[in-house]
Amino acid sequence: MEDVPFKWRVSQIFGDKSSIEKIAEQDKISALEFDSTGNYIAVGDRGGRVILFQSNRISNESEEESDLEEEEFFNEEKEDEDEEENSKKKKGLQYKFYTEFQSHEPEFDYLKSIDIEEKINKIQWIKRRNRSHLLLSTNDQTIKLWKIFSKDTELVTELNIDQEEIQGINSPKDLVFPKVQVEEINKEAYNKRTYGNAHAYNINAISLCSDDEVFISSDELRINLWHLERTDKSFNIVDLKPDDLEQLSEVITCSQFHPSESSQFIYSLSKGIIHLGDLRQSAKCNNSVRSFEDEETSVNDSFFTEIMSNIADIKYSPCGRYILSRDYSTLKVWDVKMESKPVATLCVGDFSHSKLCELYENDFIFDKFECNWSGDGKYVITGSYENYYYLFDWKQNKGMLIDGSKTTKIYSKFYETNKQNENSNNIF
Repeated sequence: MEDVPFKWRVSQIFGDKSSIEKIAEQDKISALEFDSTGNYIAVGDRGGRVILFQSNRISNESEEESDLEEEEFFNEEKEDEDEEENSKKKKGLQYKFYTEFQSHEPEFDYLKSIDIEEKINKIQWIKRRNRSHLLLSTNDQTIKLWKIFSKDTELVTELNIDQEEIQGINSPKDLVFPKVQVEEINKEAYNKRTYGNAHAYNINAISLCSDDEVFISSDELRINLWHLERTDKSFNIVDLKPDDLEQLSEVITCSQFHPSESSQFIYSLSKGIIHLGDLRQSAKCNNSVRSFEDEETSVNDSFFTEIMSNIADIKYSPCGRYILSRDYSTLKVWDVKMESKPVATLCVGDFSHSKLCELYENDFIFDKFECNWSGDGKYVITGSYENYYYLFDWKQNKGMLIDGSKTTKIYSKFYETNKQNENSNNIF
């Protein structure tokens, strides 16, 4: 194992640190998203609330305005001197509470006679153009566009002359005008638009286009294209619903727009296949431009491999060249120019046959985990059980298992991913 030039540790923990059994169901986190600058975090919970956190890099409004010009904060290439200066600033990076609002309320679908939970499924930030924040949030059926802004509470000070003296004012110099004083700054959230009645099944993903004008939303069978300014109509771009639902063999699990190409998007299926669609080729992308499938997985087909190949999450790399996918047992990195196999396959635990039987009996094998890239595209990360998560240097084929509950422990070494990690057996 080789030392890396920097160290990893858990720098901050939010929320209630008591045992999971004591936490109310509505207070459990269901969605989390950073904005493009990394200065803000949006967290959604099962109670339909969205909580925003602000980093200590933002100390005043002038700094916020200057940060609007940094559209890709983590992707900029800087000289060594600038990197050293930035690393010093990031050592003390902390987030504090910014504001909180109720995004969704529980509803009842009278046509289907089912309850619609208020749980937040996904959050998507929209790039800032002024001092206000914009973000999309969705539950199972309804997407909402929220505007978060600062509102000053102003008070008018009283005149410092008595009412009796007003009659004796002989010149304008004797007048004392009241002053407006800012008492406090309140953060308010306003629901600008609501996008609904377009999905018959539960929404599992929303993704904003690089042009900041349209976004896609997907459920198990369809993907719809929306314009931010229109709530009355959406356009269906993928439809997998067969005439007879008994013939249904796969469903959509996730979708995402390309980070820079406004016409391209990807979506994953429960059979472990990723499709790339291009709206320039066709307005209906049931027949994808490219399909990514691991041939080794399809050859070694069995009862467990079919379940474990279900893709829970997909993410484009910041440059758009690679695709990261997460199934139950592995992280896979795909090159968009090579469809036959992934360029890297990273294991996330011990999955012997006896272990799989135990996971299946306890329904753990159906659990889903998300994944993501670092800002420079060098590292990938995903969650696991018991507060553990995996961090990989995917090009070097090395990984690191980090305990998220220990803030004092520092991790500075990677292990070879082709060797069994001694701690991986303990997290199941």
